[in-house]
Amino acid sequence: MTCTVLSAAQAAEESPPSTALEPSRQTEGVVRVIVDFARPLILARPASTLIIGNPAIAHATLSDDKTVILTGKTPGSTNLIVMDAQGGEVANIVLDVVAAGGRLVTVHGGGGRSTYSCTEHCDPIQPSDETTAPPPPSAPPLDEGGEQ
Repeated sequence: MTCTVLSAAQAAEESPPSTALEPSRQTEGVVRVIVDFARPLILARPASTLIIGNPAIAHATLSDDKTVILTGKTPGSTNLIVMDAQGGEVANIVLDVVAAGGRLVTVHGGGGRSTYSCTEHCDPIQPSDETTAPPPPSAPPLDEGGEQ
């Protein structure tokens, strides 16, 4: 499966920690990614396919054949497998996605979750399509007499 380009969520006013912007040159091990921030991953050899274990946690796209852009979507861990055009493995990396410096608060309950961006006050963050539960089925329309 080849990943497609998706835009990253708009960055917060506060600058991210420096580790969010520094390119990583790892081909194995663990790479830390901050929610809603992009981070480049430089590959040792050309790649053509990216496979994310859980696309709800992180997104990856090829900027060019040796540069992967990683974006954290929600806190958690998943893996990234990078393959070349012949199907050989270029990299196999664990991605640890973490919230930025306590600015995000996620409340789990009632079969769902809500995420808030907190500074002096907490404001809800619109969830991405991958993590949003589908809306409940709508009731059939009422006729003019008020009956279904």
